[in-house]
Amino acid sequence: MSSDAGNKRSKGALSLGELVGRAIAPITARRGFATADLVAAWPELAGPLHADCTAPDKISWPRRNDEGDEPAAGVLFLKVDGPRAIYVQHDLPQILERVNAFFGYRAIGRIRIVQGPVADSASPAGLRDRTPVDPAAGQAISETVASVEDDRLRAALERLGRGVHGIRRE
Repeated sequence: MSSDAGNKRSKGALSLGELVGRAIAPITARRGFATADLVAAWPELAGPLHADCTAPDKISWPRRNDEGDEPAAGVLFLKVDGPRAIYVQHDLPQILERVNAFFGYRAIGRIRIVQGPVADSASPAGLRDRTPVDPAAGQAISETVASVEDDRLRAALERLGRGVHGIRRE
């Protein structure tokens, strides 16, 4: 075998997150998102009252000046179900604060509401084919992930375990 410089092989297995991230990177970049992290974290950022009726649509970034100043804040276009827009508008200051805390700096200066239908991400079509996890399996899943120190990772692993155990097998 010859070692070909053009032959790019990975040195190990890639995680699903890496593969999905690479696949959707061009799509998120066109909408102004550097990564899909904001979209993935949106249910926590929007909070339980607004997670099901809102979705980040795009971010509009202002032109940068060449003076090396701090970049100006962008505008987050937030898609909101029409009837609930007034309630979301009332809570925009809190949502804006959470989004900027997520970025770690004042990345977003304003949120602009765009009324339109929002896909219900809380119950995608695949979840309708799930059966409830029996209590013994749920307890086993919780015990298995209990040693994970990171709270977000532990919660994600527990959701994954419950999802796998809840698949309807025929």
